[in-house]
Amino acid sequence: MNQASIMKGESLLKEKNLEVTYDTSTHILFCRWIGFQNRDKIIAGGNKILELFKKKPNCSKILNDNTEVTGPWQDAAEWTVTQWFPQMEKAGLKHFAWIFSENIFAQLSAKNAMPDSSVVTTFNSANEALEWLKSKD
Repeated sequence: MNQASIMKGESLLKEKNLEVTYDTSTHILFCRWIGFQNRDKIIAGGNKILELFKKKPNCSKILNDNTEVTGPWQDAAEWTVTQWFPQMEKAGLKHFAWIFSENIFAQLSAKNAMPDSSVVTTFNSANEALEWLKSKD
């Protein structure tokens, strides 16, 4: 089962490369990245996610799905580590489930973008990621 079939709730953003949905029952923000990404798309998308996250005061969990990402995006990895994750944690992020793409270049980019933080846990399936998030307070 992919994330598209487990994403339910309120659609907050629907763009060509990123969809964001909020599940009011679990208080999980679902971020589904689609297709080829680059620095500009990642920074724009990341800033939109931060803005939407801040509007959901009960939300502290994100399921970040990269399964549909194609190709590398390492030129945005440093921004993600040094700018985005610190801002998200400051805004209340406690649990970030990251589902990797099967594309090796996208995987390497994601690994380079990962902060040295206990907030992020990686997964290979949406079901595992969702169950992990549901088990967290």
